Amino acid sequence: MKSSLNKSPKLSQQVYHTLGKYLQRDPKDLHPEDSLRDDLGLDSLQTIELVYEVESAFDLQIPDEDFGRLTTIGAVILYLDERTQATGTTPSGPQATPLAKASRPTPLVKKTKSRPSSKKSRT
Repeated sequence: MKSSLNKSPKLSQQVYHTLGKYLQRDPKDLHPEDSLRDDLGLDSLQTIELVYEVESAFDLQIPDEDFGRLTTIGAVILYLDERTQATGTTPSGPQATPLAKASRPTPLVKKTKSRPSSKKSRT
């Protein structure tokens, strides 16, 4: 596990741990210059799944337009470092930028009170 991008060693370590877990590889075998597609063999769907894993691990949301920047492990680390620097947070655990809690949409159909069932006796 090389750390040439060592702006935040703790963040780098968390990224390597998350990637290693997803890829089922030892994080020590991963390097910043490893291409997600060419070196790690991820296809488009696996890259999206990996981004989801990173989002879950760091409790942040990566906009679709930023996917193109995430081509190597180093780029992922740099991106997450930029996101944490922009918000002024330093991850103490695997959390970088908290997501805003989504408000629950108001249902279009109102619930009505249930009517008591009328039981007719058959005699």
